[in-house]
Amino acid sequence: ITEKKENLNICFRLLRLKQNQGKGAAIKAGVLRSSGAFVLMVDADGATDINDLTNLMKNMDDVLQSTSGAATDSVDIFAAAAPHAIVIGSRAHLQEDATASRTFVRTLLMRAFHMFVAILCSRTIRDTQCGFKLFTRAAAITLFSNLHLQRWAFDIEIITIAEQMKVPVVEVGVNWEEIDGSKLDTSKMALLLASVGMLRDMLCVKLCYTLGIWKLPSTVSSVNKISTIATKKKEEKAPAVMITI
Repeated sequence: ITEKKENLNICFRLLRLKQNQGKGAAIKAGVLRSSGAFVLMVDADGATDINDLTNLMKNMDDVLQSTSGAATDSVDIFAAAAPHAIVIGSRAHLQEDATASRTFVRTLLMRAFHMFVAILCSRTIRDTQCGFKLFTRAAAITLFSNLHLQRWAFDIEIITIAEQMKVPVVEVGVNWEEIDGSKLDTSKMALLLASVGMLRDMLCVKLCYTLGIWKLPSTVSSVNKISTIATKKKEEKAPAVMITI
């Protein structure tokens, strides 16, 4: 993509991490270096139809109108009290057809994971793992600045932080299809290790926030500044949406 950027009518930056620290760490690095009024997290495999961004933006507009009276086209990303909100893509409405469109292994993992999420983390969000999430800039910086998990279960912690800080979260159905070429190792031992790892991370999130080991401001109103990364010069023109892959 870097070789073809001259032919693309977009401005982007490619970040290279010195070592693989996990998906959560990579997403966090991208989000904290974003500069848009809104930040879209999207998986690189294109499993979710990018056209669904229009629906997410519409729902984001509704959330901002109802919570802060601000429309998406009037959000001041440099304001000290910039609005916090998240609209997340969801595949929950596709679960009835999951057996037909997804592999048995992924369906089994999905259902087991959702069960543990409901027990340990959140009962309000049906699909925490869909890689299509839209954040206001303030929400993205606040949430990812407090993120601890670095691997696959980082979405769980993001939702947990949002709910504890009372950040508005809306779940919206998206068009999704499984893309061939996943790097997930489906051997029995690999699946066992992956399942144990995910459960460990969920238990870690539950215990650390319940016991106060990981501390957060009580609400978004307690956040006095977005981030030193967010305080760029106002004259620097930022894109409306920054996409993190």
